[in-house]
Amino acid sequence: MKFVIPTMVALLMASTAFAQTPAKPAKAPKPAMPAMPAMPAVPAQSTQAAERAPTADEELALAAMEGLMAQSPERALPIIKKVLAGSQTKLVKQRALFVLSQIDSPEAYDILVQTARSSDAALRGEAIRSIGIGGNPKALDGLQAIYNGGSADVKQEVLQAWMIAGHKEGIYQAALNAKTEEEATQAIHLLGAMGASDELRKLGDKPNAASGLVDAYAISGDLASLRKIADGNGDRATRIDAVRKIGIVQNDAARAALQEIYARSSDTEIREAALQGMLMTGDDEGVLALYRAAKTAEEKRSLLRTLTMMDGDAALQAIDAALEKK
Repeated sequence: MKFVIPTMVALLMASTAFAQTPAKPAKAPKPAMPAMPAMPAVPAQSTQAAERAPTADEELALAAMEGLMAQSPERALPIIKKVLAGSQTKLVKQRALFVLSQIDSPEAYDILVQTARSSDAALRGEAIRSIGIGGNPKALDGLQAIYNGGSADVKQEVLQAWMIAGHKEGIYQAALNAKTEEEATQAIHLLGAMGASDELRKLGDKPNAASGLVDAYAISGDLASLRKIADGNGDRATRIDAVRKIGIVQNDAARAALQEIYARSSDTEIREAALQGMLMTGDDEGVLALYRAAKTAEEKRSLLRTLTMMDGDAALQAIDAALEKK
């Protein structure tokens, strides 16, 4: 019987938003990440169950469920099966599913997967979540068919379970076989948060995933893949977005890449995206170097405006130089 509950990682199941040009950025701002609330000490209950406090009978049953976690699988499993098949309330059955996820037994996993197909939304959701908590590979793979045939809510529940378990392959398959861009982007963002660089690179040629991949590469710190998009011949808006989001990577290589992209490009929008990326990294020294190398008064004005937004020593140096009488 497993007793330790793994830490739950949950992400907002929506497109990640990134600020393009902050009004007053800090010296080295960090990229916004999707919210990741911590898992509660006990499994989350359905909204309906959470609307009221447990009755005295339920409190006793819940305490009994906790006691089962100290028992051997052979002793605990028959009792849990009886609870799930009996007349106990939904709240108690949900707790029984959680306890079931802590039993290392093929029969326990089979019951969880079977319940994950239930028409009862609360029990189905708890079973799916409990599979993620238990982390059994066979049970996690069993969620694939449930995901493929499920509603949008079921798909989200399965993705969260795979996320809890760190099951990259399941999320990769969801992205690979997605029927819509929204569905692909949802899975891709999760892979980015998991740092699944190999899986993301394999998705690089998928037509409906490009915009989601830019965000995922940025979150996972995959500079090489961002440069591949930025330097490629793909969709122009996606290339510009990739340049900008190199700034989210937040390391010396990313700062050097942005300076290089700016210096060798004659495209105004590409240059502007590179400057926005340098704002994200707080690279005022890099912007100052570009300012000193600028050939036209218009370019110098643009770079000086960027420097003043960064509010560092480099800005003062540029301002001082600009005000010197020639």
